[in-house]
Amino acid sequence: MLKKLLSTVLLGTLLLSAAPSAGHAATIKEKKSQNAAEQRQLKKAIKKQEAKISKEQREINKIDAAINENIFRISEKNKQIEQLGLRIKEMEAEIVRYEEMLKRQEELLGDRLRVLQENDGNSIKWEEVIFGSKNLGDLFSRVMAGKKIAEQDDKMISAYLETQKKLDEMKRDLVAKKEERVKEKQVLLVQKKQLKKQMKERSATLKKLRKGKTKFTTKLLDAKELQATLEAQERAIAAAKAAAKAAAEKAAAEKAAAARAAKEAAKSQAKNETNDAVPVVSVPSGSAKFIRPASGSVSQGFGPASGANGYTFHNGVDFSGPAGSPIRAAASGTVITAGSGGPYGNHVMISHFMDGQVYTTVYGHMNSLSVRAGQTVSQGQSIGTLGNTGNSTGPHLHFELHVGGYQYSATGPANTVNPLGYL
Repeated sequence: MLKKLLSTVLLGTLLLSAAPSAGHAATIKEKKSQNAAEQRQLKKAIKKQEAKISKEQREINKIDAAINENIFRISEKNKQIEQLGLRIKEMEAEIVRYEEMLKRQEELLGDRLRVLQENDGNSIKWEEVIFGSKNLGDLFSRVMAGKKIAEQDDKMISAYLETQKKLDEMKRDLVAKKEERVKEKQVLLVQKKQLKKQMKERSATLKKLRKGKTKFTTKLLDAKELQATLEAQERAIAAAKAAAKAAAEKAAAEKAAAARAAKEAAKSQAKNETNDAVPVVSVPSGSAKFIRPASGSVSQGFGPASGANGYTFHNGVDFSGPAGSPIRAAASGTVITAGSGGPYGNHVMISHFMDGQVYTTVYGHMNSLSVRAGQTVSQGQSIGTLGNTGNSTGPHLHFELHVGGYQYSATGPANTVNPLGYL
């Protein structure tokens, strides 16, 4: 009878220790209510900011119109400079052609000048034409031939002079076209500088207008995520409570069964039945309740930080390692959340219930996840792989240990403790 009474008291004690306190449940409800109010305020702030952005968008539209106009002018100027370049190449080819033509004409004129010099300045020896003719018809033919030769000489001289004139004009036009191209390139350079300035102003204006919205949106997303985390944590604690109750009942049943087996063995005095194994249930005790979640070395410890990454207190420990290396659950528990986004990137949160105390572990910047929210995991089970997601400067695992539910502060430890003291 005494043994039965002690067993009942022990079971009651285990159940009481497994149940979360009413104060803890009230705190979660208060936090949920507080977060809901914060979300409403943030939504109002976002709508107000969006209205301001809508008003200022007209200014952006004006800047965009000016930018588009400048881009069009630059495009046209590029085409103009390109056409000038093609025309310069054509003119250079024409100058080469005229120079070659002039050279040939000079050679022909040189030959004719030597003939004129031999004939005392006359291209035709008319005495030979007249007195060398056999008859009147021959004379007529010679006179006509001499006239044509004289006309050809005149045309040759005129063509030479025309070619020379055209060559000089082409050279002057070429110089003018090159000067025009230089000026157009200078205009293009000014337009490009103006466009660069306009683009910079546009970027600054957009950044200024959207900064407030981005800030509020980030807070809202954080609040939503925290709300979901609190709700998931309630479910995890309830599941842990049920698991603890089931474990206590199983332990009591096994103990009763062992007692009955021992009693039967004593009665029957069967020596071969005295070696029946009696299950032993161990409850974690002391500080070493968790195992190391990653095999890498510690790249950043727990405690004060410089603030360079947006926080002045580092709430966890960073384990460095190659991307893709395994990450294990530090203790058995229920997955609160397994998702992506925010500063943690791909992350997992697990709720643990040990010796009547709730703990929460956080695994951040993961490459991949192999568990889902609501899933029960055992200590050492793979939950994903190490990565470089979220606000991360290199492959590592960011590991946090919270005594109680998840709470975060960028300036202090909140309810986090140094995980190295618990591993």
